[in-house]
Amino acid sequence: MQAGVRRTAAGLLVAVLAAVASPLRADDRDARRAFDAGLFEKARHLWLPLAAAGDAEAALNLGLLYDLGRGVPQDSSTAYRWYRQAAEAGVAQAAFNVAVLLDSGAGVPRDGAEAALWYARAAAGGYNRAQYALAQLYAAGDGVPRNPATAEAWYRAAARGGLGAASARLSALVRPERAAASPPPADLSPVRPVPVTPVDAVLPAGQNPSKVALVWNTPEQPVPVEYYVELRALDASGSREVSASYVEASATLVELPGVPQRYAWRVYAVARQGAHYASSAWKSFSIGKAGAD
Repeated sequence: MQAGVRRTAAGLLVAVLAAVASPLRADDRDARRAFDAGLFEKARHLWLPLAAAGDAEAALNLGLLYDLGRGVPQDSSTAYRWYRQAAEAGVAQAAFNVAVLLDSGAGVPRDGAEAALWYARAAAGGYNRAQYALAQLYAAGDGVPRNPATAEAWYRAAARGGLGAASARLSALVRPERAAASPPPADLSPVRPVPVTPVDAVLPAGQNPSKVALVWNTPEQPVPVEYYVELRALDASGSREVSASYVEASATLVELPGVPQRYAWRVYAVARQGAHYASSAWKSFSIGKAGAD
């Protein structure tokens, strides 16, 4: 699976370049024109100071140059460094590319759990190929608990976004014949989800401060469940609800004001039938000042 995902990502890189960032500054426009004209070294020279100043899209584009070997020797390690900078700022395409490099072990040691985390961040942002790749990891139990139901949920999300490969996977799924199968388990209590990120972290109020991906792992459940995600803002007077919603899979994107604030969140696995549920522990994170590490 890793090699297949890697090939898919490489085929997308040039298309991604033209899809991000609007409106464009003059120096970014010049870099894109240089790229389109095949003047890759000029494009790199123009993007470097932008990326060094914290521009996430310029960092993504530098990652593309090094990943593809355009105007520079192909260097997956350097590509990873630039992708990671853009991904940390909330660019879904960069998060996907970080995950692909981690998944394939190109430029960095292979790490299925870390790849799953970055796929999930991109998947929460609606990036269909990340949803598809994360579904594959859950189907195989690679870096995350094996969970066919969560795999199916992510395949459905990718299929809704128009990804034909996900639709084909859904059609090929072999669903158990529940009616004639073994009797229901004696314990109908769901298994607690496991929050993964953000946990005890300070997120900078940067280029895209209002969007934060909440990611949790979903162990296989004894009964069909959905997930209820609760997010609260914390201050000296106590706490107040910011958002609460049901989701099918293992990540969701929340919008927050880009101001310093402390938050706490938890996830419930809620049985689709009956009154059984299981909650994770509360986990906290903060939005810091712009430019904070």
